[in-house]
Order: sequence, then C-alpha cells, then structure tokens
Amino acid sequence: MLLTSILCLPLLVGLLCLFARPRALVEILNLAGFLGVLILGIKLFHSVLATPGRALTEWGQFLRADALSAWMVLLISSVSLATSLYAVRYFRRDLADATVSERRWRQFYVLTPLFATGMLLVVLANNLGVMWMAVEATALSSVLLVALYNRQTSLEAAWKYVMLGGLGLVLALFGTILTYAAAIGQPRRELLSFNWSSLLALAPQMDHHLMTLAFIFVLVGYGTKAGLAPMHTWLPDAHSEAPSPTSAMLSGVSLKIALYALLRFHILTCACLGSALSCHLLLGFGLFSMLLAGPFILMQKNLKRMLAYSSLEHVGLICAAVGMNAPLTVFGAMLHMGCHALTKPVLFFAAGNIHQQYHSLEFRRIGSGLVHTMPATALLLGLAAVAVCGLPPFGLFVSELTVIAGGFTSQQSWVSVVILASLTVVFCGLLNKLSGMLLGPAPVGAPRRAISASNVAAMSLPLGALLLLTLRPPVSLCQLMEQAAGIIRGSP
Repeated sequence: MLLTSILCLPLLVGLLCLFARPRALVEILNLAGFLGVLILGIKLFHSVLATPGRALTEWGQFLRADALSAWMVLLISSVSLATSLYAVRYFRRDLADATVSERRWRQFYVLTPLFATGMLLVVLANNLGVMWMAVEATALSSVLLVALYNRQTSLEAAWKYVMLGGLGLVLALFGTILTYAAAIGQPRRELLSFNWSSLLALAPQMDHHLMTLAFIFVLVGYGTKAGLAPMHTWLPDAHSEAPSPTSAMLSGVSLKIALYALLRFHILTCACLGSALSCHLLLGFGLFSMLLAGPFILMQKNLKRMLAYSSLEHVGLICAAVGMNAPLTVFGAMLHMGCHALTKPVLFFAAGNIHQQYHSLEFRRIGSGLVHTMPATALLLGLAAVAVCGLPPFGLFVSELTVIAGGFTSQQSWVSVVILASLTVVFCGLLNKLSGMLLGPAPVGAPRRAISASNVAAMSLPLGALLLLTLRPPVSLCQLMEQAAGIIRGSP
C-alpha cells in the first residue's frame, strides 16, 4: 500500500495540525510528515525502477505510478520538506511582529499538508476525472494560502487567482469530458473506466475531431493553472502576495503539477492523432511564454514579481522542449523540471528573509549592499540566482544546454536560437536587478542581521541537492528521468 501511504500521510498531518495545541508540536508534525513522504517517495522511486516499463497500481488501478509519477512525487516531497523547515522561523517572526494571527498561523499548517496531498493525488490518480478534481483541490487550498495575510493586495491577488484559475479549470473539465466522449464515440464501444491507462490503449480508435478539440480545451485550461502566457496574469500577483513558503511551493511544484496533467493529455493526443498537433501547440505557447517573460523581468520593480516572471520563462522552456519532441529535448525538460523545483524555493526563501528585514520587496526600498547587511541571505540568494540564470556549475545550465543541443541535433535550429535569445534577455534582467541589490555599499547605519540555522539549512539543502544532481547525478535518477521522457514521447 505504498501509494496509499504517500497520499494518507500528509492528509493525516493536516488533520492533526487542526487539533494539536502547542506550536512546537504543529511544527514537528509538519516536518516529520513531509520527511516521511520523502522517504516513501524514494521507496516508490526504487520500486518503479525495479519494474521498468510497468506501473505500480493499487485499489484496482485507481492509483497508478509510473516513472513520470515517481519523478513528480520526489519533487513534491523535496520542496514540501524544505518549505516546512523554512516556515518554522519565518512564521515565528511573523507572529512576534503581529503580521499574522494565531488563527492564520494554524491555517497555514493545516492547509499546506492538504495542498501537498492534492498535488500528490494529481500525479498518482489514474482516473482523469479524479486528476481534475485533485487539481481543483490544490487550487482551493492554495488560494486560501495566497490570502493568508488578509491585506487588500493579497485578497485581490487571491480573487484574481480564483477567477482565472477557476475559468482555466472549467475549460480543462470540458476537455476532460470531450476526451471521454472521444473514447466512447465508436459504435458499440463501452468504456468501463476513465483511467488514463485504459484510454491510452484505446487512443488509436478514439474520435479524432473530438480529441483535437479536447486537447485545445485542456491546453488552455491546465495551461492557465501552469502559468503559460497569455493566461499567466494571475501568476505575479499570487506569487508576490503569498507568504514566502507558499510562494516556494507554488513556483517550485504547483505549476509543474498542472504541466503534469497537461502532459498526460499530450501523451493521449499523440497516441490518437500523432505528435504534430499537440507538439506544435506546446512549442508555440512555450516560446511565447519565454519571449514575454524577458521584457517584464527587465522592467520589474518588485523582487517576488520578478521571480514569478522567471517561473513563466522556465515553464515555457519545459513546454517548448516537450514540443520539439526529440529524445534529448524531452529528457532536458525532465531534468529542467527537477532543477528548477530545487532552485526556486531558495530564491523565495531569500525574498522572505529580505521582506521581514525591510518590510518591502521593492528594489528601491531595499537599496544596495545586501551582502553587508544580510550576508548569509545574500550568499544563498546569489548562488540561487546564478543557478536560475542557467550558469555553471548548477543543473539548470545542463538542462538548458541539453534542450538547446537537442534542438540543433533534431533539425529545429530556429527553436534553439529563439530559446537562446530569450534566455539571454532574462539573464541580463536578473543580473541587472540582483547585482544592484546584493552588491555596493550598504546604507549608513543599516543593521546587520543573521538568519537562523534552520533557515540556512532550508536554503542550503535544495542547493546541495541541485549540485549533487549536476556534478554527480545518481545513475538510477537519470534512468528514472529517461523512463519519464520515454513515456512522454510514447515509448515507455
């Protein structure tokens, strides 16, 4: 019952945190729960590798995990654990400053495990309808976390998230229903289940016109939740107004959960119609997202909004890499997904430290010389910025180079040139904004602030894992990503 345990553990933690009284107990429950999920995720990873080409199933195939699912479980559990570790000191300071009430503090610790449970159900559910409901559950829990501070700006961001995310999920539901209709449209065809694995076996016989329409609806619907342009307008508001631990989960894994749901439909569409339609649409939306992100980063005045637009660029790169549909580019997309998930929380954790010190995220109010006033935060922020810009020795350099090289070797050189140009613009924007904030003289009389050991650990562990994934990647982890890439390309 491995898959059931992975789902039930964070759900149980969320329910226990609702009734647990001492703050320390609530914090320990979250940490222990997400550590347990990570351990179970590692066990799932080894179990999937032990049976290549086969998926683990439970509850009569209601739950199903293949290599792509196992890779996502690892990312969700890793980011959730780092977030729970960082949240301890972050919210203790917010409570001391009366920024959040005791009720709001407890709300975070109840909703975050439920948010993680929803994301885990998305990647473990075999039924496409259940997967849609799980994505809806993640939206409902995360929107309450976005509005946690109960400010006018955070309520406005949560409202925009609800409206646009809800509209996107309605469109995704239409696409899901049309997929069902395409499957049962054949004469005397009876579909006994709505499982993804069953639909994949039926895909060549599904109605082509309905499947075309279904994928368009799903692309716009789940693409909205993933933050693809031009449906991305909720993204910078939600990321900038949410508590930094929530921003880390939204950017690190929540966007990729929506991408995961989209990829499941992409696989079905390719099996039914061939790869041309879905690959071209993914490539177009991905490149548009990347090209749009650069100018917004260059003109940005708020740190967390800039990081949100950076997420738009990386989500676009993953979609473009999958859209090129070459073995190297799809593997690069899987690697990029993992490296970005490990990098982005560190940036949002650093932004949280800066906000608590300066009570602002505006570059003009933060000023310069952060390396003098907050040296530990500045160091870790600088390292994460180097990573997110795609510079060596971090993994995003390898994944971006893999995608670009894959484009050249698969006779799609123009795509690689566009990707390279957009990455250059984003690099210049991030370098300009962050170097001005980190370097230079500190304001006269500015206090020097150290961060707690737990915050240093929460920021250092993802960076350490990222370096390990880059410099000495475990062979088994590379095999898992290769199998996940094979599933996406239709050759598991």
